[in-house]
Amino acid sequence: MSAWFEASLDHQVGEFRLQIDLFLEREIGVLFGPSGSGKSLTLRLLAGLDTPKRGQVHLGGRQLLEVPGGIIQPPRQRRIGLVFQQLALFPHLNALENVAYGLSGSRRYDIAREWLARVDLKGMDQRYPAQLSGGQKQRVALARALAPEPDLLLLDEPFNTLDSPLRRSLRRELKRLHRETGVPLLYVTHYIEDVCSMGGRIFFLKDGQLTGNINVDQLWNTSSQVGAWHALGWGNLLHGEVCRREGGTWFVWGEGALELPASVQIMGPVSVFIPPNHVKILYQDIPVDPQLVPNVMHGRVVERVSIGSTTSLYVAAAGLQWQLEFPIKSYDRLDLKEGADVRIAVRPGSISLLEHDRGGSEYENTNTAPG
Repeated sequence: MSAWFEASLDHQVGEFRLQIDLFLEREIGVLFGPSGSGKSLTLRLLAGLDTPKRGQVHLGGRQLLEVPGGIIQPPRQRRIGLVFQQLALFPHLNALENVAYGLSGSRRYDIAREWLARVDLKGMDQRYPAQLSGGQKQRVALARALAPEPDLLLLDEPFNTLDSPLRRSLRRELKRLHRETGVPLLYVTHYIEDVCSMGGRIFFLKDGQLTGNINVDQLWNTSSQVGAWHALGWGNLLHGEVCRREGGTWFVWGEGALELPASVQIMGPVSVFIPPNHVKILYQDIPVDPQLVPNVMHGRVVERVSIGSTTSLYVAAAGLQWQLEFPIKSYDRLDLKEGADVRIAVRPGSISLLEHDRGGSEYENTNTAPG
């Protein structure tokens, strides 16, 4: 079993150019980025479904691609499993025949049956795709990709159309299979929940370029990895400057200001990061904590999204759009519907300062939203 893969790809499609270098050991890697950034194209190039203009791909000790150079192994010889979002199951074949499709030899149906059992589909081998639920189809697709014992597994948003409980169940199943097989796995997703639960290592892709990578465990050190969180669409990243005024130290931007702890010594241009669960909502009939008073902002609810036990609230205030996050049962007394007026505040100690990067950091650092 190969323990790593390495790829350098340079490919042009119309005006879009993909230029990336990837290295992944026997781990789960997550390829994360907006639509059109080149995630699916990357998987197709690795799998051999498309050929780059220039590039190299090594999988363990085998060279799968060198262009120019004349080495282009076809997909069936690369030993790479691929699961599409659309799954691409053969509708005229039953579950057993779908899994056995990529196998050869007299035991291929025995192996296919064993893999159906490993993905909790024992006894369903005679069912056709039309007779299976969405989650069962996903399991058949996983079994078909893993049955030939690939050296690398690629997954292109395989759980994108499933509801949250089923997604969580299949993520656990996929991680279990990864532990059992040890195959390197590269997973494409738009969902932060997938990123945090599947990784591994996150590779940030934007406009065909890798803008950084980070181990998932490091995401929780927000003071040093705020750009990574912002690239994932989580948190509030603001650009402005620190100055002295009104007897204190303040962070100011176009339409607003926040008082900072007195211990702050940095002056001039900075970026600040505020986690969404550290932005507080204030009740009208409860006195405001004195530490919060200087940092109260009046705003309007733009959007409310509740997923599981957590609510994400987006509030327009001081020329920005703020992201808030809190347990779903919190603030029940407040009418936090879209368009509602609300007061929010930030405790000075919840503000993480970054020295101004003067041209961008390793990640995509832009303001949360213009007012």
